[in-house]
Amino acid sequence: MQMKKATVVVVGLLAGLGVTAEVHEFSTPDGKTVKAEIMGYNAKLGQVELKREGGKRVKVRPSIFVAEDQAYIQEWAALDGFRNPSSFKVECRKKTVEKWKEDGSVHEVKYERKQYEVKIENRTSTPIEGLAVEYRIYYEQEKSRPGQSKTTLKLDKPGKLDLTHLRTKETRTLKTDSIVLESRSFNSVDYYYEQGDPQNTEGKLKGIWLRITAKTSGGQTAVRNIYEPASIEGKFRW
Repeated sequence: MQMKKATVVVVGLLAGLGVTAEVHEFSTPDGKTVKAEIMGYNAKLGQVELKREGGKRVKVRPSIFVAEDQAYIQEWAALDGFRNPSSFKVECRKKTVEKWKEDGSVHEVKYERKQYEVKIENRTSTPIEGLAVEYRIYYEQEKSRPGQSKTTLKLDKPGKLDLTHLRTKETRTLKTDSIVLESRSFNSVDYYYEQGDPQNTEGKLKGIWLRITAKTSGGQTAVRNIYEPASIEGKFRW
């Protein structure tokens, strides 16, 4: 049997839900082919909705395609619950783990250690296997020296969460690595700086980007992107 062409990853979001879409080449028994993305599968009606190149959407029965493509559609449907934010629910909450400060004669420095608590819930009726969870925490740290303009360092901390599968109706709560934010206040009343007074500085937590991948036994994958807060989408690079 001739092997099918590999799927091509398309840059974009499936139905605006933060799911990476794929284009697949479907074949009919008489040799005709069509490249399209699967947009949905209705098990009750036995129909798959395809978005063809050019944007046209059609609903057809999987049986019109060769057996290999029918199997591809069934694998896609197996990940349908994962793609649905209501069925595979993800919540991120920032937490302050620790606070401390250092008092000096010239300045006071306050520190905050922060991390994210990630709650992932499988509300589907089937277990979800082949999970991989990656993240990036984005934050900024201001720096200041006497006689120089204040600068801002744009930083990110990558990491992974220990999650490979979720049983039906199972919920897991995991914690990311932590980052430390620094706020520095200078004493410009009692001390004189020849180069000019330094400016007060602070650190700011901007948000987290989660990338969750689910993979079937046949090798088909679906990717979810979660942003907290949602406003950071498009503002940072992975």
